[in-house]
Amino acid sequence: MAYSYIILGAGRQGIAAAYDLAVFGQASRVTFADYDEDLAKHAADRVNAMVHDKLVNAIKLDVRDDASVRRLFKGYNVALSAVPYFYNLPLTRAAIETGVSFCDLGGNTDIVRQQHALDRQAIRAGVCIVPDCGMGPGMGNTLAVYAMGLVGEAEHVYMYDGGLPQKPIAPWNYALTFSIEGLTNEYYGGMTILRDGELFHAPCFTEFETIEIPPIGKL
Repeated sequence: MAYSYIILGAGRQGIAAAYDLAVFGQASRVTFADYDEDLAKHAADRVNAMVHDKLVNAIKLDVRDDASVRRLFKGYNVALSAVPYFYNLPLTRAAIETGVSFCDLGGNTDIVRQQHALDRQAIRAGVCIVPDCGMGPGMGNTLAVYAMGLVGEAEHVYMYDGGLPQKPIAPWNYALTFSIEGLTNEYYGGMTILRDGELFHAPCFTEFETIEIPPIGKL
């Protein structure tokens, strides 16, 4: 069976997702939808060149226009949000109401909780909603499970992630590979911590952990 995918946002993460879907997702069609139509077309051309096919196309879409989003969703099996986190809740509602499965890159715990609260509506609509699949949670968990499979039996797993550039540039010395809003959101307000099987909340920057990785040094 082949599937049609629509990716909202034609930035770095959207392009990476489109490539994976084109190669591994049994795709019949992948569409980039972005407010910048030229950017979407460039992204589609880039992915098509990498996969040596014409699976990917591009259209213009303003994700703030709910009616346009719903009209567009109806033509696809799965929608992937690669736009900033604050659009994900209305996009989730649109996906449920149009019968389209939905995944996003997350970025805000409070919004993800509101998405989880739509579980019953999603079940009634016969769709899957899988939020918060960016770096962590997301890729970090996937790599941890893969690593556990390589060693047979694991007692403990430690996951660290950070934007460590190969060639740091002052003043930030940071490699930003996703939305700046998603990054700054992680450093504002509070954080949710799972410790000893219990969830609790703490203000950001109240708990620090340093690690040393030769030859990088102390982080």
